[in-house]
Amino acid sequence: MNIDKNSFVTIDYLINLGEAETYPPDGKPEEISFCMGGGAMPPGLEEALLGMKVNDAKVINLSAEQAYGEFDDELLMEVPRSDFGPEVELRPGLVFETENEDGQAVYFIVEEVRDESVLVDFNHPLAGKDLEVSFTIRQVREATPEDLEEQQVCTCSECQEGGSHQH
Repeated sequence: MNIDKNSFVTIDYLINLGEAETYPPDGKPEEISFCMGGGAMPPGLEEALLGMKVNDAKVINLSAEQAYGEFDDELLMEVPRSDFGPEVELRPGLVFETENEDGQAVYFIVEEVRDESVLVDFNHPLAGKDLEVSFTIRQVREATPEDLEEQQVCTCSECQEGGSHQH
């Protein structure tokens, strides 16, 4: 079965950021499953997947615009330290999940901890970066109504182990 806009897809992927920097950071490909067109993956990647089938492999280059967008300074925000519970040990690099006004999960990264405030970043961690993405198709099937309902649930190993982040 070839991947189309109605497919549920599982891939192994590795993102090369240059200078020996990769995602996942250990340099080993990671498996992720998602519905095409659900917004889980960058549009440039989804476009490259169309027409592929199980065991096909490809390496693509995505500009920041095709991947996770340009870095947006307006998504850096200073919030009161008191917005975090006193038991929370804040440090740069921590990722937190919150909800937007529509009740959808959004993530932010702690950039800097100050005495009375915390600088947080709502940009995707890969925003503003050009990417080389290597991937292999592991599974393709037609997306079910249940898949479409659950498409906001990430299946990468970090999320399944209780972590949270954005792709």
